[in-house]
Amino acid sequence: MELSEATLELLQDEAYAFLCRQVVQETLASIEREKAVIASTRPPFGVLARKETRDAFTRSMRTALDNETALCERLAQITGIEVWLRPLLRQDIAAYLAAVSPDFKVFHQVRARLDAWEGAFKSLPELLVAFARELHSLREAVLSDPAAGARLAYELPVVGEIAVRLERQHSRLLMIGGTIGELTQAEVMSEIRVPVLPDLQRVVWVSRLAVLPLDQALTEIARVEQEVRDFLAAGVDRAHARLEVNRDECARLENKILEQYWNQLRAHAQAHFVEERDVDDVLAMLAERYDNAEKARREKALQEKARQEKELLVDPYSAER
Repeated sequence: MELSEATLELLQDEAYAFLCRQVVQETLASIEREKAVIASTRPPFGVLARKETRDAFTRSMRTALDNETALCERLAQITGIEVWLRPLLRQDIAAYLAAVSPDFKVFHQVRARLDAWEGAFKSLPELLVAFARELHSLREAVLSDPAAGARLAYELPVVGEIAVRLERQHSRLLMIGGTIGELTQAEVMSEIRVPVLPDLQRVVWVSRLAVLPLDQALTEIARVEQEVRDFLAAGVDRAHARLEVNRDECARLENKILEQYWNQLRAHAQAHFVEERDVDDVLAMLAERYDNAEKARREKALQEKARQEKELLVDPYSAER
């Protein structure tokens, strides 16, 4: 697979914009030096100097300032063109790397697994709240009932049902986390880690409560309830924060690969895609392309707005739905 003609054309435009910027900045630096020289020739006690001397100084400085203004306008024009080019090139190069580069493609896969992990995690806090609530209710019921052992046996199935659901969700999270771990074995991806979860293997633990001495069972119930509540108080937020760190790290590493490849393309384009041309001619060509693209974008936006307004006329209640 090769870069598309459209991408190659954008790279050529970027190379021309870079070279124009280089020429303009060098000329601006030259004018800055020229202004310093002209300033050094300012006639002392201007009103006493000869009129010809004052006029020559004024003309020279005005010419230098006019040239500087014109060059600054060109520099602003180049900046606008670069601002237009960069997102288009980034999008094209990212799509190309996603298709041909295994190193780049893995970040897309990792992000997809992180999204899957987050999706599986969403229902976990609600399950943990229910689990902690049932543990608390169980402990209170046993402590308030003279027939405590019978009460424990009666209440345990409810706790056990939630434990089964917790364990099922935990297994799903572990499976997705294992896939993330396999994808991120490379040392460069060592900062991408699955969020830490509390011990959610609780089915066997609930079964053991039925055969423990009552005081030990109550101690275990209190301990696990506190662990769950501690995780709900701080661990859930830490898990979400860890996910965001992982995503940021994916984006950073992905961008590093993209920038490295993009720099190679830039160097190649500057060496092979451009020829010596007048700066104003090049800027006129690029500006026309930029203006046409902006007109097309605005026209598309207007068409979309008209389409939405037409839909509202056909069905005025669609916006409320």
